[in-house]
Amino acid sequence: MARRTKEDAEQTRLAILESALKTFYEKGFSRTTFDEIAKRINLTKGAVYWHFRNKADIIAALISQKMAEQEKYYPSSTPNDLVSLREAIKNRALNIEKDEEFRRFLFFMNYRMEWSEAVLDNVWPQIASIIELSDQKLYNCLLHIKDNGCIKPETDIKSLQEILLCLWKGCLNHYIINRNRQINFTQTIMNGFDAIMAGIKMEKN
Repeated sequence: MARRTKEDAEQTRLAILESALKTFYEKGFSRTTFDEIAKRINLTKGAVYWHFRNKADIIAALISQKMAEQEKYYPSSTPNDLVSLREAIKNRALNIEKDEEFRRFLFFMNYRMEWSEAVLDNVWPQIASIIELSDQKLYNCLLHIKDNGCIKPETDIKSLQEILLCLWKGCLNHYIINRNRQINFTQTIMNGFDAIMAGIKMEKN
């Protein structure tokens, strides 16, 4: 019985997060109430408060949930050459194209989230930790690829990391605000990656 109760509580928590994301996406953060989140899934406001103290707690939980879901799209081992890195980036881009809920989450976080000081103080350490970890993974991957002789030895890995991050974030932001999806997100990323790497990759003898 205790296990069933725990499973039920987790299912309720996930339902609250799903309802919150849909409501945040439609109305924005500040205009969403606990009542609206609860009514969408036939709960009482008190049931939502039992799981989350406030909306900032919901945002923090959504960030953790969505980033954890994206982890499964990362390669299990560090790419050791440009071909495998390219494939890893391509797979991640393709999965974002397929994942409508994650695109909804990104749209809300970037364009419908009103970042008050109180909310930012609550969730920024978590966001900063995720960003730092992701950036460090890319840096380590590029350094590993350079050490394997796939990139010219004079290449500044930190600058290369920043360029690739800007390519990714710029294309992604353009894609998520384009409701008609008039750009091919994956192909645009791949074209950019190939153009960047063309000047620094080591040619095979």
